[in-house]
Amino acid sequence: MKRRSVLQKAKRERILAFVREKGESSRGEIAREFSLDKKAVSLVVDGLLGEGIVAVSGFRDSAAGRRRELLAINGKHGVSIGIDLGATHVIGVLSDLAGVVLERAFFEIRPGLPVELILEQMKIIASRLLSSPKAARSVRSVGVCVPGFIKPDEGVSLIAENIDGWRDVRIRELFEAELHAAVCVDDSSRAFASAERWLGCAKGVKDFVALDLGYGIGLGIFSAGAPLRGTDWKSGEIGHTVVNPDGLPCACGNRGCLETVASGKAIARQAAEGIRAGKSALLHELTHGDPDAATAQDVAVAATMADPFSLSVIRAVGAAIGLALANTANILAPSLAVLGGGLVSAGSTLTDPVKESFHRHCMPGIREHVRINVSALGADASARGMALEAAEIVFAGV
Repeated sequence: MKRRSVLQKAKRERILAFVREKGESSRGEIAREFSLDKKAVSLVVDGLLGEGIVAVSGFRDSAAGRRRELLAINGKHGVSIGIDLGATHVIGVLSDLAGVVLERAFFEIRPGLPVELILEQMKIIASRLLSSPKAARSVRSVGVCVPGFIKPDEGVSLIAENIDGWRDVRIRELFEAELHAAVCVDDSSRAFASAERWLGCAKGVKDFVALDLGYGIGLGIFSAGAPLRGTDWKSGEIGHTVVNPDGLPCACGNRGCLETVASGKAIARQAAEGIRAGKSALLHELTHGDPDAATAQDVAVAATMADPFSLSVIRAVGAAIGLALANTANILAPSLAVLGGGLVSAGSTLTDPVKESFHRHCMPGIREHVRINVSALGADASARGMALEAAEIVFAGV
């Protein structure tokens, strides 16, 4: 009896994942995908329909003349919250079970803002979303992602190098006491990859990497359809792979890491140096003559306006990212690499050098099988990914 229940649970998980991934699917498509007979499929599907987690979304004509019932995730069956903490922002989303954003909240983080104030703003955002009238049902779970090392089993964020003073923050403990909902914790880049897996251009792709290009640089990895977390959940630190052993010191303690040359923080530093050296009149104008106010976004804007200095900075950044991505592909051999994060707002000025450098450095026999796509999920990707991770409690039937 116990053996049968385990098998039924496994079938339920596989079929539910297939329906989530396809958007809409029929019982016949499910049967063919898993080589199951129709009776076995109907047993699981009828159970999912009875739970309300799946609903009939429509019908499709078949060659035999019968109309086939189409199944899809019932978004209204549950809602969850995703909170994304970055070096420059807190983004919160209220999402239904199908990943549709119902409400969004945003808070800008200024450099040097105390950790206590950041946590307070995160709680305020979560509380506001929890009480939203847009939720068809009460929120059962909240997902919080933070860049850097985490202990998900304890709900602790160990370190976020780009947030001053952020060390050993007990997120689950702090948030569950305040929100009275289950809280899960993950890394921001893995959350971004989860969003791409279920909502973005990686739907249906089993082996892919998602490169999170922002103030820092991170990597989410999916292998054989599952997230690759590594020992102690510390995989994906592509920003701290060394691209120049004699380069600048990095916050991690090494020298010449990718983040020292290609992150939003590094671009802002190069912009400030360029303004002080009189290399860009346009950047001087955009920052009102204050080099310390320069951001990566300023450089991206100036590059789109054909500013020679800004173009050279963005192109060099793209070349460094492409090199790091090539090294990653040589090890993992993914079929897809997704570029996301704030830096992709620079458009082809950044992505063209990334692709050129990737193809120059990636091993023949691997590079031909790797597509490079730009994420269409925008700034909310990691928050949406965390809402989906939080929703797993509903998908698990707990």
